[in-house]
Amino acid sequence: MTTYSFTLDGADKLKKMLADSGRESGKEAGQAIWEEANNIFAKSQILVPVDTGALRGSGGVSAPQSDEKNLFVDIFYGGPAASYALIVHEIQGNYHNPPTQAKYLEQPFMEALPNIQKNMANRIMELLSKGAK
Repeated sequence: MTTYSFTLDGADKLKKMLADSGRESGKEAGQAIWEEANNIFAKSQILVPVDTGALRGSGGVSAPQSDEKNLFVDIFYGGPAASYALIVHEIQGNYHNPPTQAKYLEQPFMEALPNIQKNMANRIMELLSKGAK
């Protein structure tokens, strides 16, 4: 399995802002991460190669999860066909009917990376403003 991660700059300030608002920070941030991950996943669904449809159908986004220091989601493909998913994702010399391709998950993530922080901040502010009404 390949893992991509990023650290949200200003995470401590964000936690303080959420705490000051009286809102549950994990819930608000988790919702924002989940929404951003679903946008990445939707783009990957266009790029994931389709032969039988099993690989495309094996993908998804997990519910937000946390440990002592991190809040995260998994964007995944494979399930029982995980080894096949990895081979299809990593081998760029294989023929794929356009627009499908290798790197079907990595490419949407890397394209989203420069804006993830801004997008999540906007989503969290939107969630906070909806809760204030």
